[in-house]
Amino acid sequence: MALVLEDVSVWLDRTLAVDAVSLSVAPGEVLGILGPSGSGKSTLLRSVCGLEPLGSGRVLWDGEDIARTPVHERGFALMFQDGQLFTHQSVAQNVGYALRVRHRPAEARVAELLELVGLSGFGDRRVTELSGGEQQRVALARSLAASPRLLLLDEPLSSLDRELRTRLAADLRAILTATAQTALFVTHDQDEAFAVADRVAVLMAGRLVQVGTAAEVKSSPATPEIARFLA
Repeated sequence: MALVLEDVSVWLDRTLAVDAVSLSVAPGEVLGILGPSGSGKSTLLRSVCGLEPLGSGRVLWDGEDIARTPVHERGFALMFQDGQLFTHQSVAQNVGYALRVRHRPAEARVAELLELVGLSGFGDRRVTELSGGEQQRVALARSLAASPRLLLLDEPLSSLDRELRTRLAADLRAILTATAQTALFVTHDQDEAFAVADRVAVLMAGRLVQVGTAAEVKSSPATPEIARFLA
């Protein structure tokens, strides 16, 4: 397995936000973390990235415990729901940022990624000239630019309207599959989780309550609470 979480718990102040979660993600797999607001999804994601310290447990990458590895040394990329683009830069400059700071050639890779996300010819535009959906495509391209070992997506479509979310969820799935990108995808929206992820892990009140394919989770919810959430 590429990523393994062993009994991961995270405290926020005096609140147990993530409670003894164990999960694994295979190379090239997209795992969706699904749950209502306040269930600990984003906190779990941030603990994998290294932005939240573990209260207990282990985070392993290819068998190596990385709990004490600094964020910038993990080789992971994190995409937020608002994209966090540099508004003073062009599309191409945004996408190539991670390559420039690593002193790696950017032009050909940027062109390749813009084509991948459906934005060929947009390189010279300011990101402020783009629609919300186009900005999220730029954010995705920027996250993929340095070929991260793991891509972490924190509610990346939640700021978009329903029709656009549905369309981009399908595109996101296609892009992650085409690149064989190992990824953790966090959302409160079951339709997004089922559209994007290979498997879905359901969190409730910080605890992992079910893991399975979309078909398994939808057809056989493990608890009445999950059934109500999915209704």
